[in-house]
Amino acid sequence: MDTENLRSFLEVAEHGSFTVAASRLNLAQSTVSARIRGLEEQLGRKLFLRDSDGVTLTPAGRQFLPHASTITRTWEQSRQDIAVPDGYDALLRLTAPAYLWDRITSPWISWMRERRPNVALRLEGSFPDLAVDQLAEGLLDICILYLPRPHPGIVYETLAVDQVVLVQHTAQVGPWTGNYILMDWGLEFRIEHDRAFAGMVKPAISAGLVFIGLQHVLSQKAAAYLPLSAVSAYIERGELRRVEDTPVFQRPIYLAYPANQASSDALAVALTGLRTLARDLSGAEGFAEGDRALSMAGAVAF
Repeated sequence: MDTENLRSFLEVAEHGSFTVAASRLNLAQSTVSARIRGLEEQLGRKLFLRDSDGVTLTPAGRQFLPHASTITRTWEQSRQDIAVPDGYDALLRLTAPAYLWDRITSPWISWMRERRPNVALRLEGSFPDLAVDQLAEGLLDICILYLPRPHPGIVYETLAVDQVVLVQHTAQVGPWTGNYILMDWGLEFRIEHDRAFAGMVKPAISAGLVFIGLQHVLSQKAAAYLPLSAVSAYIERGELRRVEDTPVFQRPIYLAYPANQASSDALAVALTGLRTLARDLSGAEGFAEGDRALSMAGAVAF
């Protein structure tokens, strides 16, 4: 059974749409349809019902869903296990926001090299939604992200809290609202932002990644709400300045990992290192105490 057919099946089942599944897989819709047909021929059962409201699973499709998920995860985990470099006992894969490199990721690498030199490390770049899927599929072991998305078997816990401040380029002409990029970090942030700036015209440009927002502010001489830890160096150099008399938001940073891997020695040491480094950040510039103003406290398994 082709695992690519299974991946297409899982995407269609999750999103209820061949079009959305094709977009997420970067495939033509006809290719996804052909894969589903091939899977249905192999199983001898129809897996989806198609109507004007979209696509839904048949009883056979619902019965097959957990098996498809298990087969896919097992295959991906096996493929990754084989990929462990020679001379090492295990491989750990982590993805984290790029701007946290100096504060968390780089010190964490030193932590792991000192305590588990037999464990190889792989640093990945990924969008938050994709990262959660990769965790579930066994392609990642640890993810540091802002927007936790409920997913069976994934544990989330609060790692740290960013202070998010309004900054503008020092060369920006006119009021900051005239060239402003909205950082879209989820419903809770949007509600707080709209409450603080009730009369503001909705910005024409928005972004969901700190790197994109920061680069836009620097290149376009614009303004944005960005983590203080990411912009403090630019403020010190005089490239950016904080906008006075504007609210400061607090944005939790979450640690995510698979619940069924929590007993792994390498993963346990890695998680302990990240928690320790995050505690050391409390009170550092740009970070607040981890137990203040959190939307999710402690560890939550979905």
